Amino acid sequence: MANTEATAVDGATPAAQPQAAAQPRASGTNDAGTQAVAPAREAVQATRAPQSQGQGPAREHPLRAAGSVLLLVLLFGAGFFVYLYGLSGLTESRAQTTMFKNFVGQLSQAIAPVGPTVQNAAGVQVPVAEGAPVAVLNIPQIGLRDVVVVNGTTSRDLTLGPGHVPASVLPGQGGVSVIYGKVATFGAPFAHLMRLNRGDRFTVTTGQGTATYEVESFGTSNKPAPADSANRLILETAASSFTPTSAVQVNAILVSTPQPNPGGWPPITAQEVDMASDSADSLVPLTLWSQALLIAVIIATVAANRWSRWPTYLCMAPVVIALTWCVYENLACLLPNLY
Repeated sequence: MANTEATAVDGATPAAQPQAAAQPRASGTNDAGTQAVAPAREAVQATRAPQSQGQGPAREHPLRAAGSVLLLVLLFGAGFFVYLYGLSGLTESRAQTTMFKNFVGQLSQAIAPVGPTVQNAAGVQVPVAEGAPVAVLNIPQIGLRDVVVVNGTTSRDLTLGPGHVPASVLPGQGGVSVIYGKVATFGAPFAHLMRLNRGDRFTVTTGQGTATYEVESFGTSNKPAPADSANRLILETAASSFTPTSAVQVNAILVSTPQPNPGGWPPITAQEVDMASDSADSLVPLTLWSQALLIAVIIATVAANRWSRWPTYLCMAPVVIALTWCVYENLACLLPNLY
């Protein structure tokens, strides 16, 4: 009996072994199939993932960059508008305050210009510097009090205040004197020039004393005011504060005693005629300041991306504002001088 049971057990063992051996084979086959399919799926997913990842940023990045550039352009244009019609008056006001003090000192020392030249420290006669104060204008009827008149009428000169045409005599002297002034920007000293009426009187002070003028007639650059007197003063500005294409004039006759005219006045230049721009002397500085501003913006952008954003902005903001101001100043000089 014991042998029979042992035989039975021994006989069952060989029969069960093929089945047990078959199971590992089947499981091995399934593992091999799974391992063969898995790399294929991973390859497909790896192929699709870069495409989906590459399409997203490729579409968003140009739009975001274009939006940023457009925003900067709009901010720059809006800033120039604010500067031109608001902040530019600060430049003129500061210049007027400084020049008035200097000119009062020159009057007290009797060294104010009375002709096209002045005597320097070495005792040599030199031309009056462009932008130097030559007179003080008072027209209370339109709110002008102690306004300094500078030498020269380029667009850059008139950012400091009204300008005397160097080719004409100084106010108060025998002959025709001409003063230009802006109508809309940099303090707009001649904004209300055409509110003067015939018979209004005003004064101009130079190194030769105070001269009195009386408004006589009006004109334009296309139809100048009539020459009512040999000794007169022409005040001129742009005809419009929106689209300046021509100039208007106020003709005033000298009612006080004419002062001597030394002569020798230099000819007028192309940048000093009415409605002219100062492109010859402003394009180069404008280009240099614009390049400096662009470099500062690039540095600020790179620094903000690499380091902390707000500390970078706080450090670079004064630099960017100062450079933008310089760009605006030179850009404004490309506008007509009477504007």
